[in-house]
Amino acid sequence: MFLIKDFKGFTVYEKVMFALFLIIQIAVFIYFWKKDGSADWLNIVAGLSGVLCVIMSAKGRLSTFFYGLIQVASYGYISFEHKYYGEVGLQVVFGIFQFVGLYFWIKNMHSDHLTEDPNVQEVDSRSLNVTGWGLTAAITAIIYAIVVYILISRTDAKQPWVDGVATSLSLVGQTLMTLRYKEQWLFWIVINMVSIFLWARGMFQNGGVDAAGISMVTMWVAFLINSVYGYYYWKKLQHVQVNEKY
Repeated sequence: MFLIKDFKGFTVYEKVMFALFLIIQIAVFIYFWKKDGSADWLNIVAGLSGVLCVIMSAKGRLSTFFYGLIQVASYGYISFEHKYYGEVGLQVVFGIFQFVGLYFWIKNMHSDHLTEDPNVQEVDSRSLNVTGWGLTAAITAIIYAIVVYILISRTDAKQPWVDGVATSLSLVGQTLMTLRYKEQWLFWIVINMVSIFLWARGMFQNGGVDAAGISMVTMWVAFLINSVYGYYYWKKLQHVQVNEKY
């Protein structure tokens, strides 16, 4: 089963990074659970599934979409409780993208070069050209304007301008991921920094730290580190994949 086989072929660095992210999420949960009982199981489910999702995505493994479904459901609910409605809407779209992405990826895979098991597969990556970059920038600006307008005029969102940045960039980044472009990771780097600011500022506005806020900031910091690594790894994938399959 690919959910198990996808854990093969990890380097020592990847194993250490993966274990560290998981340990930090568990530690945050235990701390708040013992401190005041404010820790919620949904926080750790969102954090752990998110870490699994982004690490498998960086490795180009199909199981990223399975963990992605769990993450969007749990993170979407947490965002709803904190009135980050742009994030909520985004998770609904991301849920659909998990199935679309699986369809596109499964047709464009090659055997992992780090393991002798031919059943361990990585996705074929590709790059945006100048025209692609121009189109991507224009679409991003249009989506941002629409999202901010909706958040300001139709909701009581706490941080519509920041929320809109994370939402619009995430939609474009997810589309690039689905279509296997390595430049998606540049978008995720910015998205992760904005999301860290969004949740940290939210705690400041609410007058103090809380289990959900710390857990989400920790998750997005892990995502940020993984995004930098993901861009490096996907560039390397272009040099090891057997051929391009569009």
